[in-house]
Amino acid sequence: MLKNSVVRLVKTLSPSEKRYLKLYCKKQSGHRAYLFLFDLIEETPLKNMDQLEQKFNSAFSDTSFDTTAKYLLRIVTDSLIQVRLDKDPLFQQLQTFMRAKVLLDRSLMKEGLKELNKAQKLAANSQNYYLEYLAYRAELNVFADLNFREITEAAMIEMQMKARNLLKTQLQIHEHHSLYELLKFRLIHIGKSLSEPEKKQLNDLLLSELSLVTNKVAHNFESKKLHLLFQSFFFTSVGDYKSALKTFSELNELFETNMEKMLGLPYDYLSALEGIMDSLRTIQAFDRIQFYLDKVSGLIRSENTEQFNLQATKTVITFKLTLFTATKNYQEALTYTKELPADILKESVIVDYEKHCELLFYIALAHFGLNEWEKTVKLLNKTTLLEKSNPHLPIYKAARLLAVLAHYELGNMEYLQYEIRSYKRAPKFKTEALKIEKLVLKTVILNPHHNNPVKNKVLLKKLTPFIKAIVNDKFEIQVLKFFNFSEWIETKFTATKKIKIRATSKLQSKPAT
Repeated sequence: MLKNSVVRLVKTLSPSEKRYLKLYCKKQSGHRAYLFLFDLIEETPLKNMDQLEQKFNSAFSDTSFDTTAKYLLRIVTDSLIQVRLDKDPLFQQLQTFMRAKVLLDRSLMKEGLKELNKAQKLAANSQNYYLEYLAYRAELNVFADLNFREITEAAMIEMQMKARNLLKTQLQIHEHHSLYELLKFRLIHIGKSLSEPEKKQLNDLLLSELSLVTNKVAHNFESKKLHLLFQSFFFTSVGDYKSALKTFSELNELFETNMEKMLGLPYDYLSALEGIMDSLRTIQAFDRIQFYLDKVSGLIRSENTEQFNLQATKTVITFKLTLFTATKNYQEALTYTKELPADILKESVIVDYEKHCELLFYIALAHFGLNEWEKTVKLLNKTTLLEKSNPHLPIYKAARLLAVLAHYELGNMEYLQYEIRSYKRAPKFKTEALKIEKLVLKTVILNPHHNNPVKNKVLLKKLTPFIKAIVNDKFEIQVLKFFNFSEWIETKFTATKKIKIRATSKLQSKPAT
């Protein structure tokens, strides 16, 4: 929808981008209704955006809202392009190539060829093989139009071979991209591999990737990057976190030695750093996380987009909270969150939903560690109700389980009965649910709070083999890395006295479906 698109674009502008837009608009002529619409979007909260069109029509009854929104979208986009021209190597290369095309179209051959040569050098420096090929192809076309008066046969053949090799390299990169994208697609739509049969489904991708690397060894940054990204995410998906950590470390070294070759914002580098810290969290090497947190903090710069800086900032916050909660410093975690910017926890269109879920989860976990059950539930309700939450994501599973634990501590047994039925109604629950999910639900059903210590001791003895199997299962660790649910289960069965159960709680909510 056009309104949503223009709102999203305006809301993601950084302060410096807004200032440049105002200056850019002063150079434009014509009706200024689009500036009114811009200011209207700026001052209207996201929750009230349904009133946007009505407010605009009240001020400009004779002007089409859709036409104005479309024009504003174009103006904002054009101004952002101008901003990026000074900072983004890719934009600079494209502008140089376009300048060459304009000059050549006006038969300014000497000047046009000069710009093409400049485009070739810029593209070569950043290993942008496709644009480098286009520049060579355009240069060959110019010489052909001039009946090859300005070039020898040997020089022409050399240029043709360079162009051909560039295409071969670009094809190899494309094949790497295809395999990496297919792996990510399967992880997103199927979920991270949770069992040996699902692990085997990914083996065809691994074999294809290994074949590509073996048969077509490339010594360029892009191919090496894609190879290491594929390997690291593959190892993560099958639960081999030590191999993933090793590969992520190689990827980090590759990025640090090739910073000048990264086009645009360093999203891939940020993703690699997140992968390293996630692997360290999984193997509980918490003492090594701070080193990489400092690297992420170094990526937060004023020249980056607000969206990128927000994602990097939330990564830093999330893993700082990870360190606090891992050492059970729950009060320190909450003190740290109070020092954060007031709007950092607000949900908005620019949020990475998985990262937002993690952030809310760890704050909720801090409250949980302090026995503040109601605050825990309140925060986790926001997590489970996110419209883009993917039930396959481990963080979603962890958040839902922690909510079950908090409701159990509150004594919301009626709610938990509905929630357990909701779990069991889910498609393929028996075959695809994690063992820890089943064990938590079983614990709630056994209701150790209601039992005497002797009965709980007997029940725990029966459950102990299952608990040990879960702790040592590399697939279960995808959820256990967020919180030690098995430890909580053991503490419930080793309590020395009964706990009075409340029938209801004011924070009961509709069970997730």
